[in-house]
Amino acid sequence: MYTCLYFVSLFVLLDAQFTPGCNFYNGQCVYNFQIGKEQHCDTPGTSSSGTANPGSLAQLDTSGGCSCNDVSAIQGSLQTLRTTMAGLQTTFTDISHQMNISKQDLQSTNNLLTSEQQLAAKLLAKLSTKEELLNQTKEELANVLGLAKTELDKLRVQLLTSSKTLAKCQGTVDIPQVGVSGDYDISYCGFEDSNDLNCGFTITNAGSSSYVHWARTSSKVHSSTGPSHDHTYGTPHGHYMMADAYYQSQHSSSSSVYDTFLTSKTFKPATNYCLRFWYNMYGRDIRPINVFVKINGGRGNPVLILNGPSSTSWKLAQVEIDHEYTQHSFQFVIEASSDAHYSYSYHSYGSTKNYVKQYGNVAIDDVFVANTTCKDIPVCPPNAYKRQNADNTTSCYTFHTSGATWFHAADTCKTDSHEGHLVVIDSDDEQQFLVNTIQSDITLMTAGQNGFYTNGNDQGSEGTYQWTDSGVATTIKYFNWHQGQPNDVGSSQDCILMQYPDDGYKWGDVNCDEKHPFICEMTY
Repeated sequence: MYTCLYFVSLFVLLDAQFTPGCNFYNGQCVYNFQIGKEQHCDTPGTSSSGTANPGSLAQLDTSGGCSCNDVSAIQGSLQTLRTTMAGLQTTFTDISHQMNISKQDLQSTNNLLTSEQQLAAKLLAKLSTKEELLNQTKEELANVLGLAKTELDKLRVQLLTSSKTLAKCQGTVDIPQVGVSGDYDISYCGFEDSNDLNCGFTITNAGSSSYVHWARTSSKVHSSTGPSHDHTYGTPHGHYMMADAYYQSQHSSSSSVYDTFLTSKTFKPATNYCLRFWYNMYGRDIRPINVFVKINGGRGNPVLILNGPSSTSWKLAQVEIDHEYTQHSFQFVIEASSDAHYSYSYHSYGSTKNYVKQYGNVAIDDVFVANTTCKDIPVCPPNAYKRQNADNTTSCYTFHTSGATWFHAADTCKTDSHEGHLVVIDSDDEQQFLVNTIQSDITLMTAGQNGFYTNGNDQGSEGTYQWTDSGVATTIKYFNWHQGQPNDVGSSQDCILMQYPDDGYKWGDVNCDEKHPFICEMTY
C-alpha cells in the first residue's frame, strides 16, 4: 500500500516586526493573522492589489494585507486538492489490488514453469538412457548383421555348388511338372509330337477326286492366303493343320465343292466337354469351317460354324458339348471345304490357264479337349504368380524348374492354359517382377542358376529378335542383354534366356535345343 501525503503550506513572511500574512500546514489551513495593526483588515472583497477570486492562491495579496476573499479562495483550492487526493487514493488502491492479483498469477505461472522444467529434466535423463541403450543395440545389431552376411555368403556358395550339381542331373532326370489342375482331364495337340504327328486325328475326303485335304505343314503357302507361321511356336519350325485350297486350284478342273474331314480319337462319356482350338481363315475365297460331334458313325448337324473373319491373325474357337452328346462315346470332326479349280481361256495365239478361288486356305492349331465345361477351366493355373498390368489386364506366370528345349517348353506352356506361351518381357518393371519372384523362392533360385527361357528368338531372321507368342511375330522393343550378349556362338544361338542370375537375370542368347528351366505366361 502506498500513501501519499500532501502538505500545502502558505507562508506570508512578515518582517521582524511581524509583517502581516497567513500560515498553513499539516494539510489544513490554520490562519494566524497579524494584519498591520491590531484589529485592522481590508475591506471584504478588496485588497491593496485589487479584487480577489475565491479558490485561487495566485491572487493572494502579498503586499502585506490579507482579505477575506483570499481566505475563501484558499478554502476552495484546498477542497479541490482533497477531492483529487481522494481520487488518487482510490486509483492507487485499485492498482495495488490488480498488482496483487498479477503477482499471484505470476507466482502460479512460475510454479508451473518450475514443475515443467523438473519434468523436462526427468525426460532428458530418460532420453539419454534410451540413447545409450540404442547405441548399444545398434552395435549389437551391426555385429549380428555382419555374422548373418558371412553365413549368407557361405550359403550362397553352397547353393551355387548344389545348383550346378542339380543342373547336371537335370540332363538325365525329368522332374514332372504340374499343369492345369482340377477334376478333369485335358487332351492337347499342337501337331509337334514327332511320335504322333497328327495327334491321333485321321484325315478323310468326300470323294476320291478331291484334291483338297487337311495336311500338316510348317511353311507359308502363299502371301494372299493362310497363316504366316504356326500358333504354337510362331516360327518356321512350327507346324499346323491346313486345308490347302491353293493346291486344289492347281490340280482340279472341277468347280464342285469338295470337303475334307479331320476326325479326332474317341472320347469317353462324361457330363460335359469343352473343345477349344485356334484357327486362321485368311484369304478372299475362304469357306466356312464346320465342327461336328460324331456318334455311332453319324455326324448330325454342326455344333459350331466358323465364317471368318478373313484375318492373318489366329483366332480362338470354343464350343461346349452338353450331356445329350457326351453321354455317349464320341469323336470331334472338323470339316473344311473348297471349290477352287482351274480353267482355260483360249485365244488366237493359244490358251491361258486360270486359277479360280485359289485363296481359300484355312488352318487350325493347338487343339484342347477337356471333360468339363469351358468356364470351369481357369485361364490362370492355381500355382501361378499374378501381376496387374498398366492396361488393366492381369498376367499370370508359372515357373517350370526342370530343363526343356525351347520347343518343348513352348508346348508345355500350352498345357498350362489355352492362352499360355513362353514369357514375353515388355518392360523393366516386368523383368524386375520376375527377378523378385525368383529370388523369393529357394527352389526357383536353385533352378535359376541354369537360366529361364523366354519367348524371344531370331529363328525367322538372324539378328532380328522377335516375340512369337501369338503366331504373328512382333519386333522386340525392350531388351535387357548382359554385357557382350547376344554373341551367337557357333552361329546357332537363336533363343533368349534369362541367363545371368548374378546380374539380375540379364539376357543371353543360347541354342534353342539346350535344356533350361522356363517361364510361361498367360494374360486376361
